[in-house]
This record gives sequence, C-alpha cells and structure tokens, in this order.
Amino acid sequence: MSRSDAPRVAPPQLPALSGVEAGADADGEPYAEALLSWSVAEASATGAEISDSRLVGLPTDRLHSPRLRLSEVEVAGPAVIDWDAARSNWRGVAVSGGSIGVLDASGSQWNNVCLDGVRIGYLNLREAKLSDVRLSGCRIGTLDLAAATTARVALQECVIEDLDVRNHKAEHLDLRGLDVGRLNRLEGAQSLAGAILAEDQASRLGPLLARALRIAVEDR
Repeated sequence: MSRSDAPRVAPPQLPALSGVEAGADADGEPYAEALLSWSVAEASATGAEISDSRLVGLPTDRLHSPRLRLSEVEVAGPAVIDWDAARSNWRGVAVSGGSIGVLDASGSQWNNVCLDGVRIGYLNLREAKLSDVRLSGCRIGTLDLAAATTARVALQECVIEDLDVRNHKAEHLDLRGLDVGRLNRLEGAQSLAGAILAEDQASRLGPLLARALRIAVEDR
C-alpha cells in the first residue's frame, strides 16, 4: 500500500479542559472543551454533540447514544458493557485502552478515527461508512463490516476471532496487521476484493477463501 493509500489519522488537538459530570439524561446536550465523565451505570445521550473534549468515564453498564456526534474527542480507557452509538458521526476521534462489551456503530460515519489497544466483544459497523480509520493493537471477538463501505482503513497487530464482510465495499483496506492464525470464522470472503494481505496471510486464508467461493480442493 502506498503512502497515499494509508489512513490519514491524526490525534485530536485538545484545548485546556474543564471537568464536567454528565447526568443520566444527556439527550441532545452539547459539550465542548470538557473533561467529561458519568458516575451512573446507565445513561442516555441520544443526539448529543461532543467536541474538543476528553471522555474519561463512561456509564459502566449501558450508554444509549444513537446519532451521537463526536468531533476532536479522546475516549480514555472505556469500561462499558453496552454502547449504542448507531447512526453516529465520529470525526477526529481516538479511543485508547479499556474494554467494551458491545459497540453498536451500525450505519455510522467515521472519519479520522483510531482505536488503540481496545478490547471489544462485538464491534458492529454494519452499513457504516469508514474513511481514514486505524485499528491498532485491538482484540475483537466479532468485527461486523457487512454492507459497510471503507476507504483507507488499516488493521495493525489486531486479533479478530470472527470477521463478517458480506456485501462489503472496500477501497484500500489493509489487513496485513490481522493475526489470521487467530481468525476462527470469515463470512463473505468474496467481498474482500480490493483488500491487501501479506503473502503468508494469503496462504493461511486459502482454505477459508476456497470454501467461501465454493472452490473444491482435491488431491490429483
């Protein structure tokens, strides 16, 4: 992959921040230049707008935040069981460390987003539009990219157990940092057209690709 095809990801440049405690109901609220945290187990932030901020504490059980808008935001060490961020818009977002049980970002738009060292049980990016996105050092149980559209997306030193790319449209999808030895299931391998694999990955994925394409491999 040429330099121009690599994800163009830059960390958020944040101003001086003031501590803000969000309540259980933050629907539609705007937050800017905030060191934002929740001290509740469950919260709703439907349609909220957060910019130039750092999130240092998410609700421990569930954050219901469809249509959430994040712009130039750091999320540090999340520890949440269920984060509903469907149809959200993330621009200039960096998530580092922590653990998320389910992150539902289906139908979302991500631009200039980095996930670094995050453990996620199920990352739902169905029908999402991703551009300039990097996943680095992440461990993900299931990565669901079914019907997603990706441009300049790269995985670096990532472990993914189940990968679903059915009806996925890729441009410059770099999978060379995927540990294919730990990949248990691959759905929709025929939709990997346009992806980049290392030579050793291609040889190890051969049987999975053959099954997906219904190619019979037999001894002479």
